[in-house]
Amino acid sequence: MNVELKLSTDNDAHIIRNLWPLYQHDVSAFDGTIPNRHGIFSDDETMASLAQYLNSLGPWWRDPESLFPYLILVDGYPAGFNLIAAQPRLPQGIRADFVVHEFFILHAYRGSSAAERAATQGFDRHRGKWEVVTYPKHLRAIAFWSRVISHYTLKKFSESEIDHPWGRRISFRFVNTKGIHKL
Repeated sequence: MNVELKLSTDNDAHIIRNLWPLYQHDVSAFDGTIPNRHGIFSDDETMASLAQYLNSLGPWWRDPESLFPYLILVDGYPAGFNLIAAQPRLPQGIRADFVVHEFFILHAYRGSSAAERAATQGFDRHRGKWEVVTYPKHLRAIAFWSRVISHYTLKKFSESEIDHPWGRRISFRFVNTKGIHKL
């Protein structure tokens, strides 16, 4: 299985946009979001179409210094995305150089090495202080990030439940510098 983390451009941004509603449906089990009256996962009742809502993702392709929208490809086919944000785009209170802002892998690839490989490829491309957060009730994500980050850092990371600028979260923090073990 060939896993590629490809920096998305305007030419393939539509693939991440196509996957976005699947991601939002998955996350709704943990953040309690329900669709608005138009069937869009948004608290903005004026969002009446999926196309209108997906246009709000546009900044990911307009700020190449701080936003990194990676497409996860398995054997050349879309399998998910890894959206990484750098400090200039992070809310105050996040003391990291980089965060995994959103991470999604299709069900067909869960349990394989695809997600782990895509996550570590993202870490390898950006060096510094990292924070990865997930919902306290998202046990599968907690187990995934704990395993991946533990392997990646040779167990040199912190994990804690915190009040985060994005709400109550499980936070994983680590620093990746040259010499960190790669999977």
